[in-house]
Amino acid sequence: MASVLQDFTKRREFLVCMDSDGCVMDTVRTKHSTVMCPELIRVFALEEQADFVRSAWDEINLHTITRGISRFESVVLVFDRLKNRGIELPGSEDIAAWVNTAAELSTASLQKEILKTGSPALRKLQEWNNACNRRIQLLEPTFKPFPYAEDGLRQLHAVADLAVVSAANESAIASEWKRYGLAKHADVIFGQEVGSKANSIATMLACGYESRKVVMVGDAMGDAQAAAANGVAFVPILPGREAASWRRLQEEALPKLLHGTFDPKYQAELLAALRSALHA
Repeated sequence: MASVLQDFTKRREFLVCMDSDGCVMDTVRTKHSTVMCPELIRVFALEEQADFVRSAWDEINLHTITRGISRFESVVLVFDRLKNRGIELPGSEDIAAWVNTAAELSTASLQKEILKTGSPALRKLQEWNNACNRRIQLLEPTFKPFPYAEDGLRQLHAVADLAVVSAANESAIASEWKRYGLAKHADVIFGQEVGSKANSIATMLACGYESRKVVMVGDAMGDAQAAAANGVAFVPILPGREAASWRRLQEEALPKLLHGTFDPKYQAELLAALRSALHA
């Protein structure tokens, strides 16, 4: 598996860009509900608002159109909701400013901003982010792929190059895919360290793929938007209906892509299904 594009060589006409969490790995609920939200409450001393924060975090990250956004964007949205309830956290504007202007939302980018500004709120955000990464790393051996994902990846990789395009950190993705023997089905990994998913898809297109022969597979509207920004197809893995979604990808969407019949009407049908699943 190549590290970004250092060792990557285009081998096929077609390209599949595949999100990991929630599509291949059954990790989304555990990461958010067991790790990220409890750590946010602890680090920012939100115990008195814990029920509200838990409800808001789950809604933002699991059940609605914002599913799949960066963990840092999620913090800003939760803090905005707290502010609307009259609870404003010191320095929350520093966090929002960084999230809204950073070229990439990553651990390295956050560290650079802290060195530049010295913001105590950003240091707390860093403490939270590091705590999340440590706990997620400890949980990694318990994370498993969806039971049908490997067969699906094998089928996709037989006819297309495959790039993992994720907002998680690259080392965690590589570790998870290697542990379960999935790494052989991926040619390259793009994690949060290299910027947005839209930029990652654009980087792959620059390798010589025709946009009509590229598909992004994801479980969130952000994945669909990244695909649309690059003029490529999008296929959703619907939360709670992952098995059926993989079957549709393998039996219906992939043949349409290969035969050039993945038309706007079909794309609209897939997007409507995702919006319905996310109550959008």
